[in-house]
Amino acid sequence: MKFSVIIPSYNRANLLIDTIKSVQNQTYKDWECIVVDDGSTDNTEEVVKEIIKLDHRIKYVYQKNAERSAARNNGIRNSSGEYICFLDSDDHFLPEHFELLKNFIESQNDQVNLVINQAINVSIEDQEFTSLNQPGNNTIEFLYLNPVSPSRVCIHNKILEQIKFDEDIVIVEDVILWMKIAEKYPIYVSNHFGVKYNIHEENSVNRKGNGAVKMYKGVALAKTRYPNVFSKIPNHIYRDWTSRIITNVAYHHILNNRKLIGLSWIIRALIMKPNHKHTKMRINIIFKLITLKKLDI
Repeated sequence: MKFSVIIPSYNRANLLIDTIKSVQNQTYKDWECIVVDDGSTDNTEEVVKEIIKLDHRIKYVYQKNAERSAARNNGIRNSSGEYICFLDSDDHFLPEHFELLKNFIESQNDQVNLVINQAINVSIEDQEFTSLNQPGNNTIEFLYLNPVSPSRVCIHNKILEQIKFDEDIVIVEDVILWMKIAEKYPIYVSNHFGVKYNIHEENSVNRKGNGAVKMYKGVALAKTRYPNVFSKIPNHIYRDWTSRIITNVAYHHILNNRKLIGLSWIIRALIMKPNHKHTKMRINIIFKLITLKKLDI
């Protein structure tokens, strides 16, 4: 069993060495690692090619900047492994990840199509172990309620020949792909901890940035493009989740001094889910916006 690891990277040369090293340190050795350079302007190519000189299991693929979905799809096209794993350029695999994945896959009675492993979040101050339970009867709902990053996922190559990342969707492109796969194939959760997320300023939530806007547009597009998938999500759950995204869009506009636009989005969040657990907080924000009082968000 061979694993292909796809690492999309944009201007992360300073982080890539340790990320690739976490692949090289695997106790299971039958793997390849494909770094897809998404149009970096730093010395990513130089760093990766120096590593390739000593380890030919590493591959370097360059593309013009086209975002992560396109980079991962490019990596899939250039892969040769039976199972494909994804690793973000600031995350690390734990040393026994591939070995435990192989053991888990071989322990099942049928062909395993998509495996999710457990993760450790590591910051300067602390580390947190994040675990998922086994999916219930509605795996699409499970994946919608428990967004899983690509570094926790391993997928059989035959699946990714048919279903790939939607390159028009950003921020939520990974969750959408997992749900599309779950519509047709079983999902497995392994209890082993396989990946370490490194929490730092570059990947922390930035409400002032436009990530929430991209997320809202991505979910809206996906709901239109994949109605069969979204039909498996109960309406009250969809409205709850979407109202949270809408609230974050409001924060984005408010923090960028577009308070009237932010006000309109907060009102949209209330309309989307009037009985949300954050309704009082949202009403308080509306009151402060109208009365020009200081907001603490």
